[in-house]
Formats: sequence, C-alpha cells, structure tokens
Amino acid sequence: MLESTNRDAQKWNKRFTESRTSWLRAQPRQLLIDFAYLLPSSGLALDAAAGVATHGLFMAQRGLHVIALDISEVGLRLAKQQADAEGVWLETAVTDLSQPWLPANIFDVIVNFRFLQRETFPVYRTALKPGGLLIFETFVRTEQTSHDAAYYLEPGELHAAFSDWNIVHYAEINGRSRRDNHQKCAAQLVAYKPISGS
Repeated sequence: MLESTNRDAQKWNKRFTESRTSWLRAQPRQLLIDFAYLLPSSGLALDAAAGVATHGLFMAQRGLHVIALDISEVGLRLAKQQADAEGVWLETAVTDLSQPWLPANIFDVIVNFRFLQRETFPVYRTALKPGGLLIFETFVRTEQTSHDAAYYLEPGELHAAFSDWNIVHYAEINGRSRRDNHQKCAAQLVAYKPISGS
C-alpha cells in the first residue's frame, strides 16, 4: 500500500486502523433509519465521505447497488471486506471530495453524513436523477463552535441550498458531542430532486 501524502487521508487511515472494530460496529445515523422507507428497493446509491460505509452497507442490504467514496483507503477496504462478507453490492473509490465530480443524472439516492464540502452541493444536484432522493446531515455553526467555520453550515444554509427541491424533512437539531460534551447542532435534510429541472 502506498502511503498517502494527503493529511486528511493520513488522519482517517490512522483512525480506521487503530479502531477498526468499533468503526465496523457503528450503527447508521438515526435520520437514515427513520427515512429508510423512502429508499427504493433497487437502483444506484452514493455514500459520500463514506468512511467504512456504514450507511452504504445499510442501503446495500436493502437491495441498492452502492458506490462508496472516501479519502481513506483503509476505511474503504474495511467497507469492501464487510460487503463481500455479507454478499451485498458495494463498490468503493478513494476520492478527495474537496474537488468533486460525478456524472450527471446517475444516482437514485445520495447520502451525506457528517461531512461538509460546499462544492458538493451543485455536484449532488446534477448527479441525482430527477426524482432522486438526497439524505444529508452535518453540523451547523453555533456560538460555541471553536473549530474552523469552513466545516460547519450556517443556520439555514442547507435548506437554502436545496429550497427548490421537494423537501420531506428539514430540521436543525441540538445535542451534545459524546467526545467532549460540547453542544452541537446538526442540520438534517431529506429531499427529492424535482422531476423537471435540477
């Protein structure tokens, strides 16, 4: 295996290598579980910034063909091993989503959890088929946010980015981080791409 020179890739490769078992035991985010009834029983889904593809495996178990993208080769290798063990269709590709490109009108479902790269917004809009489903959840900036603001949505930003879509669910949920007990706020969006237009 060639050692990546990308710092994000190095960070996540290290985390997945050190805590492999706990990552593989992780459950899908509750938002995906709550809206799993909207998932089609077949078609092509994208798990963006997939890590070990917890969400991709969840969708593959329900009959979808899944492509999992992440910057971590280690995380994706674990995901592929798990998919093969379960006998489900999941393909992986090491991808830096800070410079995203996806073919147009190819995915029936896109999920994006706990990852923010604003450049993906127009790419997701194009890559989903008309009538396709987007499930998106990531953190929103609050007064207590001390990290780089680029990693946090502004309040209402996610809703505004897809306000012309058919929104099934939108919420900004407050909670506490399990790691440091700081208050966190996450925006949740479940929306269909309109049949006409993008």
